[in-house]
Amino acid sequence: FDISDIFSNIFGGGSSRRQNGPVRGEDIRYRLTLSFEEAVFGCKKEISYQRVQKCPECSGSGAAKGTSAKTCPDCQGRGQVKVQQRTPFGVMQSTTTCSKCRGTGKIIETPCKNCRGSGFVKASKKLEVSIPAGIDDGQGVVLRGEGCDGRNGGTAGDLVITVNVRPHAFFEREGSDIYCDIPVTYADMTLGAKITVPTIDGTETIDIPEGTQTGTTFTLKGKGVKIVNTQKRGNMYVTAVIETPKGLDRKQKELLKQFSDSLKDSNHSKKEKFSKKFFSK
Repeated sequence: FDISDIFSNIFGGGSSRRQNGPVRGEDIRYRLTLSFEEAVFGCKKEISYQRVQKCPECSGSGAAKGTSAKTCPDCQGRGQVKVQQRTPFGVMQSTTTCSKCRGTGKIIETPCKNCRGSGFVKASKKLEVSIPAGIDDGQGVVLRGEGCDGRNGGTAGDLVITVNVRPHAFFEREGSDIYCDIPVTYADMTLGAKITVPTIDGTETIDIPEGTQTGTTFTLKGKGVKIVNTQKRGNMYVTAVIETPKGLDRKQKELLKQFSDSLKDSNHSKKEKFSKKFFSK
């Protein structure tokens, strides 16, 4: 049984070269999907993943209970042997992995049945992960030492969590700032009004000045997303967009026509400038 098989099955790779020195454990990468609100405000999530850990039956030795591994007689525990090869240029000497112990420096005569002598097993682990407020799509959280156990006394790898954030139905986020479009009636944009808009904290009131044009953006300072590991927050940008009324009855259409007929060119300054520039010869 080959410990590299375990690592290869989980991570898609492994090394055929054995080392008898400390080897750091493999990192584990995990993707976690969050809602928009969970990313903005932070949350705790329980995750489950598989890792390679020391066999609990033999404590990672690979030897059955009551037995122990012996020093390899071929390499004297070094895990490598020197090989001499005669060539036209003379005798060449090289160092290669010991074939008897496969680089471990030890021989296990009675392997542990639980791990079949590898000293390691695959196991599921559950963790509660704290996601900081303000984390963004594509960012990550690193949990030190929660990856695979190391070999020969090496330290454990890390658990690297990458966050995917689901889009919000109304808000759009760019960094720590939030953007949204608010439908406003023609009358409110023309006469001015106070309108209530949603934010991630609740609602806020915005003053719409008289004669506001569609596409005008209002800034709510400090109403954006918290910057991770700080007390600072971004801004919220609200764009007012005129909603053209539909389904008017006859009376409404007549009143609107009367209103339109009462307007002067100066009431539509942009239209007046456009007409003078392109249609006046």
